[in-house]
Amino acid sequence: MAGLLTAGVRAVVRRAAPAGRDRVPETVQRGIEPCAAGDPHSRAAAAHEVAEAELERGHLRRAAHRARSGLRAAVRAGLPECAARLRLTLARIELDGGDLRACSRNLRAAELHLPDADRPRAVCLRGLLLCQRDRFVEAVAELTSAVRGFGETGDRSGTALALVGRGSARMRSGELGAAERDLVEAERIFAAQGCTEQAAGCVHRRACAAFRAGDLPRALRLFERAVAAGLDTGSCPDVLLDRAEALAEAGLHDEAHTAVQRAVRRLAAERGRGVRLAEALLALAGCRLRAGDAAAARCSAEQAGQLFREQHKPAWAALAAATGLQARLLGGVCSSRELVAAQRTGRLCAAYGWVGPAARLWLTAARCAHRAGMRQRYRRLLRLARGIREDAAATSQQRCTGWLAEALLAEEADEPAALFAACRAGLREAQDHAAGIAPFELRAQALAPVQELGEVAVRASLRSGSARGVLRWTERVRASALHRPALLPPADPELDAALVRLRSAALHVRGSAAPKPSLEQVGVLEQQVRHRAMLARDGVRGTGDELCLDDVHDELGDAVLLSFFGHAGRLRAASVVSGRVRLHEIGARDEVDGQVARLVHLLSRQAERDAVDPAAVRPSVLARAARQVQSRLLGPVLDELGERRPLVIVPSGSLHAVPWSALPVCRGREVTASPSLRCWLRAARDARANSGRGRLWVSGPGLDHAEREVRALHGEAAGRLLTGSRARCPDVLAALDGVRIAHIAAHGTFRDQQPLLSCLDLADGPLYCYDLDRIRTAPATVVLSACEVGRSVAGRGNQVSGVAATLLGRGTSTVIASVVPVPDERTAAVMLSLHRRLRRSVPPAQALAAAQHEHGESGFVCLGYGGRCAR
Repeated sequence: MAGLLTAGVRAVVRRAAPAGRDRVPETVQRGIEPCAAGDPHSRAAAAHEVAEAELERGHLRRAAHRARSGLRAAVRAGLPECAARLRLTLARIELDGGDLRACSRNLRAAELHLPDADRPRAVCLRGLLLCQRDRFVEAVAELTSAVRGFGETGDRSGTALALVGRGSARMRSGELGAAERDLVEAERIFAAQGCTEQAAGCVHRRACAAFRAGDLPRALRLFERAVAAGLDTGSCPDVLLDRAEALAEAGLHDEAHTAVQRAVRRLAAERGRGVRLAEALLALAGCRLRAGDAAAARCSAEQAGQLFREQHKPAWAALAAATGLQARLLGGVCSSRELVAAQRTGRLCAAYGWVGPAARLWLTAARCAHRAGMRQRYRRLLRLARGIREDAAATSQQRCTGWLAEALLAEEADEPAALFAACRAGLREAQDHAAGIAPFELRAQALAPVQELGEVAVRASLRSGSARGVLRWTERVRASALHRPALLPPADPELDAALVRLRSAALHVRGSAAPKPSLEQVGVLEQQVRHRAMLARDGVRGTGDELCLDDVHDELGDAVLLSFFGHAGRLRAASVVSGRVRLHEIGARDEVDGQVARLVHLLSRQAERDAVDPAAVRPSVLARAARQVQSRLLGPVLDELGERRPLVIVPSGSLHAVPWSALPVCRGREVTASPSLRCWLRAARDARANSGRGRLWVSGPGLDHAEREVRALHGEAAGRLLTGSRARCPDVLAALDGVRIAHIAAHGTFRDQQPLLSCLDLADGPLYCYDLDRIRTAPATVVLSACEVGRSVAGRGNQVSGVAATLLGRGTSTVIASVVPVPDERTAAVMLSLHRRLRRSVPPAQALAAAQHEHGESGFVCLGYGGRCAR
């Protein structure tokens, strides 16, 4: 939150330089011309010109030196008007440097002798000074007067500068619509004058206004447009700082942290940049808090708070104090003193317009009070936090914080009806906001608040013993970003070009003897792709259906459903068998994760060494690990499964990596795993409504068996075949569009930390999730004969992503893929057996179960629906 009045006053108060004026005039290089040496007026005027030029370049110390030199000459020569102009320039320099008292003194002294033509400049500067003192209403009045004054004198550059200042003041006072209008008009004036950098700066401030309004996608698009218009992001710490906050909100925490650290170093090295240094330190505290380093965050916040107090900036000092308190509370420091301070500091922040940080601080403090048994203090803090629901300036995520506080208050008062109503309202708030966001990563970030709301509702349902209620609430918050597929983003040539560059760089790494420099380039290009993908417009399709258990029962038939969920460090499950919903305790989450990880590790070792040493993993060890996982996960429904009943699983956390067919009871059984029940039901409807057309067979490079596999499949079933140099990403993507069955045999890479950069290797480089997300009509069924790309990661807000999840999100009904490495020599046989059954209209999950059982394989999983498709 540190940079909401962004790019500082520095760029606001500079005179707009004509296009092409990017350096100080020759007098800076040569000193004041000798012809002016004996003329005090000329000497003062020349010093004034040099000071203005140095100020434009951002050299505050040199600008101040020249201005004071000229001022002394003007005072000695008895030139009051010239001295007044120099004092006005000094006031601008001091404002930018954070010395507000010196700025005020010089401004008052300058106004005594300023000529009428220069008075609007003084009024404008007074407005900016008030803005820096957080007196925004007064600042808007002064800057409005300055706009009129510049208009009367015909000074278009001055008008634009005053509009920028007024827009910034309005932004901070919550008048975001009026701020946007001011900045758009200033941008128009600057552009008409050929001042491209200043026009780009206006676009940058509009991005900051959008960010403050909670419209992150639009903010990112405007930041990108500002850069394209000529704004220098590399050399200006102000710009670095603003963009870093948006990157952090978008989930790019490492990149944001790096950018803020660069800004801090640059600002610390520049004398007279105390205002922005304090804001940068506060942003750094926020980054460290998100990274879980509470001690370092507290240190940065306290440094920032000290600087703000020295600069007499009470609003920013309050925000720094709130961040420091947040760090102390999250770091485990909880006492009555801290809680009282949190209550008081939050009120102060809210009074200055920092409503979001205030609500978050109150909520954190309330949880600390609850853990300490301070129930009265807990309720008091929650009542403060819930007030943000009614604040017109609050963003969607901030209002969700208010609904969460309302739900916790209802929980404390034992009012379940009010609790569920608050949770439903918070979920609607988050989901309505997310519906306007096309990029998956931003949609997932927007849905992050639903996890906490869901936890409260699930806890209440567990207390009531309502198995149906638990199942409904776990589904309301699970994989929400996938329930409503994004509309296809409009054609984006820049994203296409970024993906081509990334593919080319990755291909170069594949064949490079010294890959380190190329890997660094790949990392840079990956970030470019991620940034560009976040600029997509439009929203999502449909409104998202609530889970109807009658629909679940009808679709299940005689199948057994097991939906896993975590709560309070424990793994639990809800089962649906013959229309009856029951709850089951599975065990400690850490223990389950450990058992699953061991099974996956053993299967991976077995697959990697099969060709060399078939006994690398003793069968008894592997069998014991499989039985342990089965007993833990499927124990609650083993009796109901019988011999033939299909099994539908909704995994949670590490369970997305379980190769279910490796469990003894699942060998030969029809098993389907889906990110959520709503995704499963939607995929079932899609499978029956549209089965696609034709078949596609693709092989990637570097696998001996891949081309043989797809040629054999093509020979049996016909369709379109893409192998060798024909299997290029653009051709494969075009062929995937609307196809009935697609089969891709290729190297696969799954990225735990950045799942949307998981990929399949093709002839011209990797095919990424970002590519798959741009398919217009998703294929009905996709078989990925590639290691591990069936895995998914549940990230922030329990949103699932990966190659399979991307295809399911685009509208594919069924994805068959492996979650562990699979031996090449057995894969081809499994795939031939699978597709023979699919051609006989055997449902995908049943066909996969039979094919793996026939050939002794267990690494592939049927994801999505897995049932019978339209004929």
